[in-house]
Amino acid sequence: MNWYEDDELWSKFYDCMFDEDSFTLAQKQAPQLLSLVHHPVRSILDLGCGPGRHCLALAKLDYKVTGVDMSEFLLAKAKKKSKTSSLEITFISSDMLNFKSQIKYDLIINMFNSFGYFDTQEKNQQFINNSYNNLDKTGTFIIDTVGKETLARTIEPVHLSEYENGDIRIERPVLINNMQIFSNEWILISGNEAFKRNYQHFIYTPVELTTMCKKAGFNTVRIYGDLSGNDYDLESDRLVVIAEKY
Repeated sequence: MNWYEDDELWSKFYDCMFDEDSFTLAQKQAPQLLSLVHHPVRSILDLGCGPGRHCLALAKLDYKVTGVDMSEFLLAKAKKKSKTSSLEITFISSDMLNFKSQIKYDLIINMFNSFGYFDTQEKNQQFINNSYNNLDKTGTFIIDTVGKETLARTIEPVHLSEYENGDIRIERPVLINNMQIFSNEWILISGNEAFKRNYQHFIYTPVELTTMCKKAGFNTVRIYGDLSGNDYDLESDRLVVIAEKY
């Protein structure tokens, strides 16, 4: 089983990753995403949608939104929140690597470091290829991740976070395989119990991601350091890729 298929990981660490502030942030990011697209948008596909943070935010702006994720735990959270908000959102349980849609979308997004999950470079390329094929002829694909340069600059051997409920999360990240892979061990201490998991994903530079998007067939690729459209440099916290099909 791949690490991202472990629903116990998502359930145990859910409060660490998806607090209410993260949903508020998605509300701010939704119009930023749309401002980066240079064509009309009606339909949006969120690949690796998790608990639906950006699906909810975009649906509130009256877009037709579909979210895809393979975690039944996270999808249940997304469906509950959309129902509570009276929003019409389509959620699909599927591995985003192999998701092929009969519907062509105007915009596909992949947010919150959800790129590079697969265990080979070839599968990560396939994911971009499939995204290209799932887009309308004038569609755009957006990846929001963290760049290799940023991780090399900011990585700490051990990092500790303490939460209001008393839980403590310990992180032990490292770059491995000639700095191709970000590997991180998370330990959650809650009361008298400790829960430990390790996850890994490929990390990329702007040049590498541009090459992969061009290989998939995208005509134009723009790189930014955040969703506001600022330049990518050594001070950037994010790596945002805008791949245009037309």
